[in-house]
Amino acid sequence: MNWVLTILTAGWLWWQGLQPTWNAHLQVDIWVFWERINYWLVHNHSFAGLTGNEVLPSALLYLFIPAALVPVGSLAYANYLPAAMLVNMVVLAGHWFFYRDKAIFWTCLLALGPILLFRFDGLVTLLMLFGGVAFIKRNYPLSGFFWGLATATKVFPVIVVPYMLLILMAQRNWREMVRFLIGFGEALLLPVIIFVAMGGDMEQVSAALAFHSQKLISIESIPGSWITGWSLLRSGVPPAILPGNGIWAVAGPAELLNRLWIVPVALFYYLVWKRKDLIKQFNWSVVLSLLLVFLAVSKNLNPQYLWWYAAFLPLTKPTKLSWVLTLGVLLLNQLVFPLYYTLFVENFYRQNESHWIFYLLLLRNVGLVAITYLSLKQLFSKPSKRENNP
Repeated sequence: MNWVLTILTAGWLWWQGLQPTWNAHLQVDIWVFWERINYWLVHNHSFAGLTGNEVLPSALLYLFIPAALVPVGSLAYANYLPAAMLVNMVVLAGHWFFYRDKAIFWTCLLALGPILLFRFDGLVTLLMLFGGVAFIKRNYPLSGFFWGLATATKVFPVIVVPYMLLILMAQRNWREMVRFLIGFGEALLLPVIIFVAMGGDMEQVSAALAFHSQKLISIESIPGSWITGWSLLRSGVPPAILPGNGIWAVAGPAELLNRLWIVPVALFYYLVWKRKDLIKQFNWSVVLSLLLVFLAVSKNLNPQYLWWYAAFLPLTKPTKLSWVLTLGVLLLNQLVFPLYYTLFVENFYRQNESHWIFYLLLLRNVGLVAITYLSLKQLFSKPSKRENNP
């Protein structure tokens, strides 16, 4: 039965991904990925001179896998798109083996929709799963390597690394801590070395890192919702919408938010350190709660980012309310992006119409805050045990 339901879920997501209603917005990122690979091909197999690139070296290397599935000489976008979707589907299928409670996995994917077929966030969470399991099995160098690859692909996994270091510190296992950090460092450096060998340079790596820090406050983020809501209350119109660095944004204290997240994350770690039972052994609930805290205060909350925490929900024992809220948040997320995103940008922000779309997004963000609160309450209210570790 598990295999049947998995195949049906995969088939439904694939069908959705082929429909213009969904993929008209979703495939924009795949186009960008194809352009990066095509640039390397047409410039004598070199990334030299590539500008405006926000994809980190590890992710760039991953984007070559779909290209390898396309016949030589046929790397048109129309061929690269289904190949990229297929590779991402296989990556998502890889998550299946880590979960005992597969029902949560299926329902989360169905509620989120086909967006992960068009993004590489599934690769990041899969690497994190490998890294967490390796840590539980006390293979610390391998765990560090997987966690380093995840960080090299998309920076956010680095915020979980101090948790594993706290566990090793509590055990006074200094030797394994060093081995973990060596594995982590090797995984960070390896993609960069390969990228440089393929014609890239460190200035391009720095530019890709800076690209994201230079983004303004996205309209999907929780701070973006508060700014928009305040503008509606104060003047009856939404704030001016600003394009830039691949997102739609609103004006606000973006530089402050670039650093403000450190405060709640540091407070979270302080509370974890005070609860000695949470650092005796690796606990996926800590990872889940930490990522929720980070998302709640982040200035960017792109639709696929919700998978950053949903991927780890099946490894915990969420309350029924948390599970229901998560499904609701993911469904609202899919409605706003991609289904009604054009109306959201054009009608709501530019014409001050169709306010109901903003309220859907606001409801999603309020739901995410509620899930964060429930997760923290469950984590810190009583001694915690490792839950559903694969």
